[in-house]
Amino acid sequence: MSAPHDPMPPVAALFPPRNERVRWDDYLTRELLCANERVACGSVVPTVDMTALRSQLAAFDFRTPLGLDELLPWTIAQLEHGVVHMTNPRYFGLFNPAPSFPALCGDRLTGAFNPQLATATTSPAAVEIESHVIRAVARRAGLPAESTGHFTSGGSEANYTALLCALTHANDRFATEGARAFSGPAVFY
Repeated sequence: MSAPHDPMPPVAALFPPRNERVRWDDYLTRELLCANERVACGSVVPTVDMTALRSQLAAFDFRTPLGLDELLPWTIAQLEHGVVHMTNPRYFGLFNPAPSFPALCGDRLTGAFNPQLATATTSPAAVEIESHVIRAVARRAGLPAESTGHFTSGGSEANYTALLCALTHANDRFATEGARAFSGPAVFY
């Protein structure tokens, strides 16, 4: 058995001191505001030169750390010119609502606190806030008071949730007994 050792100090780039975090947070806020203004006046569709982008990406070898002073402007530029801008007033494609400012604040809060919503044991406040919002949305949609749910972060999770709902709808006992509730194997496509 090895002797206990002192933990390594956190990497300054990952956990900078407070004054640096404030400086970069302020910088990012200002730059995102400017980028959003440029996006509103710029191209709706990507204009990025993919050959140049791939060449630039090849230079990121992950051996030499790069500072935020290089990474943030570079990343903002790539996203500003390398995605379809659904927030652009001239975008008339598939409806995808623009993120509201409170939603952007919520993303920052989530990034800062990293709540684990898989269990109420690790994040009781976050889980209860989510449940409260779900109940309010269900009420406004005219669903029964006992309606529950959760927000999903992507298509796979949403599809899995839909499958669980469909199986529970097909057999109420699925919620407590799982697949054993069915007389035979559940089949889905």
